[in-house]
Order: sequence, then structure tokens, then C-alpha cells
Amino acid sequence: MVAPSRHIARFTSTLVLVCLMLTACAGAATPAPSWPADAIVVTAKDRQFDTKELQIKGDSSSTLVLINKDSDPHNIAIRTRSGFDGDVLFRFDPVSASTVVLPLGTLPKGNWFFLCEVHPAMSGTVFVY
Repeated sequence: MVAPSRHIARFTSTLVLVCLMLTACAGAATPAPSWPADAIVVTAKDRQFDTKELQIKGDSSSTLVLINKDSDPHNIAIRTRSGFDGDVLFRFDPVSASTVVLPLGTLPKGNWFFLCEVHPAMSGTVFVY
């Protein structure tokens, strides 16, 4: 008969080994996103934006985050009129399959339009209040 202390020692050794193996298999933790809590976040997936409307405070700077889940490049341009007409109020170069965090600055109050310049059907309205 094995003494109880030997059972406890074997159990403890096995438990420690299992914990070490699970820790090794877990890998590195994914860091939390690093953008302001009040950022305007837009996701591009399957050649569509997840929203058709952006609401932005006009009296302060904002941060725009584009999460591109496609392999296609996307960007966001904000213009005074729909499509490629009108003046550009904001834009950045298209990016592929990544997340970009950009200062949006202060936009003039009014109703504007946003689109992906690579895929113009990806568009919507911007309300700056």
C-alpha cells in the first residue's frame, strides 16, 4: 500500500505539470485595442461598412478607427457632397487588412458624406452636430 503522502505528492506533481503545459499552449495574450473610448469605429468587411451613418461632435477633435477585415484595400473619405463631388474634409490612403487609428480633427457642422474611394458603393452620411 502506498502512503497517503506519496499520493498527494504524485497528484501535486501531475497538477503542476498540467498547469505548465496549459500555460505553454495558451500563447501570448492579445492586447486590447488602443484607441479612445469615444472614437468613431467603422469596420469594413465583405466590401461593406458596418454603418451607413456617422455622428460626430463638431466642437471637438475626434478619432476615427477603420478596422479592415477584408484583404481588399479600403479607406474613408469625408466629402461635402456624395461620391467624388465636393470638397474633401478628411481622407487617408487605402489600407489592406489592418486597423488604422487616425485623428479626425474638428469638422464643420453640417451633413456630409463618407465613402471608400476604392469601392464607392461603400458609403454613408456624416452628421456633424
